[in-house]
Amino acid sequence: MNIVLAALNSKFIHTNLAIRYIRSYCKDFDMDIKEFTINDSTDSVIRGIYSLKPDILGFSCYIWNIEMVLKVCSSLKKIKPKLKILLGGPEVSFDAVDLMRNHPYIDYIIRGEGELSSHQFFDYIVKSKGTVKDIGNLTYRDKGQIIENAMNPLIENLAIIPFPYKGKNEDFKNKILYYESSRGCPYRCKYCLSSTTEGVRFMPLYRAEQDLLWFIENNISLVKFVDRTFNCGRYYKEIIKFLIQHCKNTRFHFEISGEALDEEAINLLQSAPYGLFQLEIGVQTTNKETLLNIDRHSDFNMLSRKISMLRKNDNMEIHLDLIAGLPGEDYISFARSFNDVYKLKPHMLQLGFLKVLKGSKMREEAGKYGIIYTDYTPYEVISTDWISFDEIANLKRIENVVDIYYNSGRF
Repeated sequence: MNIVLAALNSKFIHTNLAIRYIRSYCKDFDMDIKEFTINDSTDSVIRGIYSLKPDILGFSCYIWNIEMVLKVCSSLKKIKPKLKILLGGPEVSFDAVDLMRNHPYIDYIIRGEGELSSHQFFDYIVKSKGTVKDIGNLTYRDKGQIIENAMNPLIENLAIIPFPYKGKNEDFKNKILYYESSRGCPYRCKYCLSSTTEGVRFMPLYRAEQDLLWFIENNISLVKFVDRTFNCGRYYKEIIKFLIQHCKNTRFHFEISGEALDEEAINLLQSAPYGLFQLEIGVQTTNKETLLNIDRHSDFNMLSRKISMLRKNDNMEIHLDLIAGLPGEDYISFARSFNDVYKLKPHMLQLGFLKVLKGSKMREEAGKYGIIYTDYTPYEVISTDWISFDEIANLKRIENVVDIYYNSGRF
């Protein structure tokens, strides 16, 4: 069978890590990957996938692409009725039954972590091994019913997943590549899907160093770690040392917890060559009541001191994030949070808006906090008990001003 794994990225410079992980883990099956962007026409995506003559089509689904994915899959099923359509990713993992009930052209959905389940699925479909009931994480149709199988255990040893960028030659010029040295997060912020899984799993150091050397030797311009909290690991300092020792032309971006940085880590980062690292730190709010409401524990005074230390040598980009529309924060309070962060002079101040994601605890508690959000992706906040739509709309204008006059660096 001809297997195609497809992705609709938000921009041309992005790459999809998930489908590459599936391809590398299922290396005993012949499959193609095909990437488009949400800015491509639906018709061109349909024609591009159809040209590969797939028997099985797997799609990676997120809040930014799900509407277009469904349009593409619906049309392809009409063109090729025997095509088996498999969806996976966070946007289909929490309401799989409803999605399949409302969209009869979807044949299968894999919920949650996908590597092991995908291999079991292809074993069953392609090699006729086992039964459909044996495939963990799978939602499927059987005699008019929609069935959800039990979940597979999470992969504890991440080293069994082959490095996703080896294999077929691909053109990564001017692309951002993504990498993870860990899965999971030690924190339980209610708005984040990382809070839905327990524990953190780490790639062994030897393997992480081997992988990272590939990026450096292949002159990849920017590598973004998708670790939810890069510096929660046992050996994140060793990775930083390794990257400093072997640096060439590749820049690395980490999401970190600022408070969790100790003096040794700060000194190490300050010793890095100019431009080697970008650090993204989620402040989100400095309102103490709001921090309690979202199960986030933060000491802004401590965080401010550590960010000021990181800014001292000005050898790396510091990105600080805020989220508007969190429960307990009104317009005046958000202004204080904004000013608190602005005073730290980050290279980028990213003003975002609460997204009430499927599967998140924030969605469960939306009624408790009077959070009203859009029914369509990205499920963004409209108003809360503390902030009105008029105020949200004004913050949207302020976000635009910040991007143009501050984050652009041109003024």
